[in-house]
Amino acid sequence: MYRLGRGGEDRLIPGGDPISFSADVKNELAGLLPARPCCQLSELLGIYFGSRGRLLRRGSDGQAAYFSLLRNAVARKVVRLGRTVGHMEAKYQAVKTKKRMAFFIELSLPQGLQPAFTQAAVRAMPDAACDRKAMLRGLFLGCGSVNAPSSRYHLEFVAPTESWANVISTMANEAGVPAGIMERGGQHVVYVKEGDGIVRLLSLMGASRAVMEFENVRVVRSVSGQVNRRLNFETANIGKAIGSGLRQAAAIERLESAGRLDSLPAALREMAKWRAAYPELNLAELADRMKLSKSAVNHRLRRLQQMSGAAGPAPDHARRSA
Repeated sequence: MYRLGRGGEDRLIPGGDPISFSADVKNELAGLLPARPCCQLSELLGIYFGSRGRLLRRGSDGQAAYFSLLRNAVARKVVRLGRTVGHMEAKYQAVKTKKRMAFFIELSLPQGLQPAFTQAAVRAMPDAACDRKAMLRGLFLGCGSVNAPSSRYHLEFVAPTESWANVISTMANEAGVPAGIMERGGQHVVYVKEGDGIVRLLSLMGASRAVMEFENVRVVRSVSGQVNRRLNFETANIGKAIGSGLRQAAAIERLESAGRLDSLPAALREMAKWRAAYPELNLAELADRMKLSKSAVNHRLRRLQQMSGAAGPAPDHARRSA
């Protein structure tokens, strides 16, 4: 849980949860202020619609945009954007509940701006690329979240309506970020599950520090995955080699118990001696020690295994072959 600290920063209340990666991203985005008035309004509208804001009648004073937010940094940005866009008077209230802090903002809207806060989603979607970036940033601040890159890759917007889900998906896809839409708990969720798409979207919204952290963790995950795959491959090969060696050594032991080992050709007796002494070596290592080819070692070991499965004395052709 967080409370408003000196200077407006979020401070952790003892016993609360540490700041998540998603919260870090929002804090970073909340610190940005677009330079152009059109982008400032687009971002403010994004936060308003994303957080399911509503209009309040203020008597003769006209209407006010009402925001209910869970992050102090986002609440401060709403006040800052309102003052920058239209010198809007702001009423700010922070309420502490058992689980979290809630922040309620009222921005008095100039008459010329009131229609912008009542637009349908399709009409609210800006045409200019810079305004779309700003609106996506606002929507993320209002209804977005992103998993830490150390877990599964997942960024989402819990859209206020189905039409807004379509608009968010359209803006993301047109920016080169593949985004899907699903329904969860009666709500429409726009999601991005590819690491490259998440990085592109975070970069598009201006979260440069988050992008660096995300990429660093992605590199570590990639290298770790490659090492694990290689280790698993090597472990499987070692296990296979040891298993084969033990089976061959057991076959040699059966031949010896049956009194057949001494009657075998010299080459096979030598092979049996080496394998019994080094059951853990693979074929290549065993061949290298015996100064033989790998195929010759493999052939002799097969002969020994075949003979161990036959009853009675070794056949004449076995004595002659090696």
